Amino acid sequence: MATAPDLVPDHVPPELVFQGDFEDFILSSPDPYRRLGQLHEGPDIFWVNRWSKGMGSGYAGWLVTREAIQREVLTDTDKFVSGGALLSIIGIDQPLIPLELNPPHQQRYRKVLEPFFAPKAIDALDTMIRNCCEQLIDAFEGQNGCEFIHEFADKFPTQIFLDLMGMPRERLYQFLDWERDMLRGDTPEKVVTAMTHIAEYLTRFLEEQEENPGSALMQGIVNARLDDGHALTPVEKLSVAYILYIGGLDTVYSTIGWIFWYLAQDQQLQEKLRENPAMIPQASEELLRAFSAASTGRKVREDMVFHGVPMKAGDSVTALLSLAARDPQAYDDPHRIDIARKPRHIAFGTGPHTCLGIRLAKREVRIVLECFLSRFRNIRLKPGESHRYHVGSVFGIDYLPLEWDPA
Repeated sequence: MATAPDLVPDHVPPELVFQGDFEDFILSSPDPYRRLGQLHEGPDIFWVNRWSKGMGSGYAGWLVTREAIQREVLTDTDKFVSGGALLSIIGIDQPLIPLELNPPHQQRYRKVLEPFFAPKAIDALDTMIRNCCEQLIDAFEGQNGCEFIHEFADKFPTQIFLDLMGMPRERLYQFLDWERDMLRGDTPEKVVTAMTHIAEYLTRFLEEQEENPGSALMQGIVNARLDDGHALTPVEKLSVAYILYIGGLDTVYSTIGWIFWYLAQDQQLQEKLRENPAMIPQASEELLRAFSAASTGRKVREDMVFHGVPMKAGDSVTALLSLAARDPQAYDDPHRIDIARKPRHIAFGTGPHTCLGIRLAKREVRIVLECFLSRFRNIRLKPGESHRYHVGSVFGIDYLPLEWDPA
């Protein structure tokens, strides 16, 4: 399917235009990471005019393939700025805090949240995270297998989020339904409806928390003061809660899914980590590098030529972190999992907008590996079955049937 040339902006050189539907290109392979790796044979930066069927040219923009150039885009806040206004879709005139703000304004808000995601704070959550993981595994331990995504991977980070926010776990399935419709709804109406339900729930919840916060994180949000003494307005508090909702669910579940899809095919690595559990933290870093699941975007601040590419003010620039993860200029033999590599990856972004929950996400991944590898042996894909996955702003597995033997 060729991209209609009249939809490509005049300043985009024809030789830099990706021809066809980008998501179709990725989905044509059972391994989207190796498929994306083929793009490193082409331009370092190119224009994608159609990200998926039906999305139209409004989603068009530049895609950066090289890790080094992605780092430039994500750290140079003079040339590239945070754009978007997600909540405007449902009529809320407030950028997501701190994601959609730019320095120095962004740092003022980020400082309010950083103490709750600092190393000491994450260490204090270790037992809670481990208990949550073990309880979910208990439910299917005797089955000698499970459908990993719906029985574990999407529940796990959602329960952690509920506990952090002091929300009732009874909301788990409702939150999962809203999350799926918001991020992957097959119609605009489903997306808007889900986003509206989330905003309404968070608004009521925040009002209830004003008098008696149910967790340390909620106490920090409702009582937050910026460095000038400014208290957060109700809509600012909603914005903070909304970005925590988005960030705490989809990326972690997706990353865990890809890691276990890979591990189920590498019995040797499983055994190595079982015999040497002290190696799990460094193995986690390599697996996070190889299976970076998210993407992040910026807007061009003003007309310029960037690495030989003419860009106009307002152009979208996407850093697909899975492309950086498999860049042969950044990593030798990038498709090979090598736990001795000790990569300096950007799976959680880099620069001032590095994911606020990076330490929490890493701790969750590490604990999941420790728990599964200690309780099960020979984790494998169910014979005759295969995984199913989706792409988009986050690459995630939808179906992953696993089997195992008792440890």
